[in-house]
Amino acid sequence: MKPFITLLCLLLLATVLPSSAKKVKEGSVGVREECPCELAPRPDIAEKALTARWMVHSLDWGILATISTRLGGDTSPIPFGNVYSFVDGTCEKSTGTPYFYGTYMDQSYTDSLTHETVSLTLSEASLSSVCTERDAFTSCTLGTKYGDPENPVCARLTLTGNFVALTEGTEEYNFAKEAIFERHPTMEDWPDNHEWVIAKIDIEDVWLIDFFGGASILTPGEYFAAMGDER
Repeated sequence: MKPFITLLCLLLLATVLPSSAKKVKEGSVGVREECPCELAPRPDIAEKALTARWMVHSLDWGILATISTRLGGDTSPIPFGNVYSFVDGTCEKSTGTPYFYGTYMDQSYTDSLTHETVSLTLSEASLSSVCTERDAFTSCTLGTKYGDPENPVCARLTLTGNFVALTEGTEEYNFAKEAIFERHPTMEDWPDNHEWVIAKIDIEDVWLIDFFGGASILTPGEYFAAMGDER
């Protein structure tokens, strides 16, 4: 009887595993069939400002860091990091400016009222995390030779600047709202009673590592000019 039960279990596993894999491939179990935007090619390693712009346009989320109003107090400021989705524009128009959709019910937005300076940190390792249609870079992937999110060749970027809430109804607000709902479509159905606010980072500093030899420090002018934009 015992060998029969073992054989039956093996047959069930052989049936279930391919079926589960097929569901994931077809977009079930929370996986999209298509990414919202087509991914542009990664810039050349020498194009530092362009690489920074590519990351901000291509990635979907990062860590927003604020000075906590809940911890530390004025005499001992303590940083607080929080996962946030963002966009820098629609799929077709990159601005380089990260826009956020949040509420003052959340700690990060609340912190920004007292300490407006924030930073947004991005990792190239997140590229395929919410859009599985995209292939992960081997330089970022655990289990590959040298692959790790802390590998310098797996690009990481930190943008620092002031957190600014947009005025509802302005041209910039309407553009950012359209872009957010295009690229993060579930946000459009979030509850209305949270008093959602669209905000941006007015960038003052750009810090990038995408190769060995230390960080590249870019001015806002260099960063925005990489795709023909002006600050």
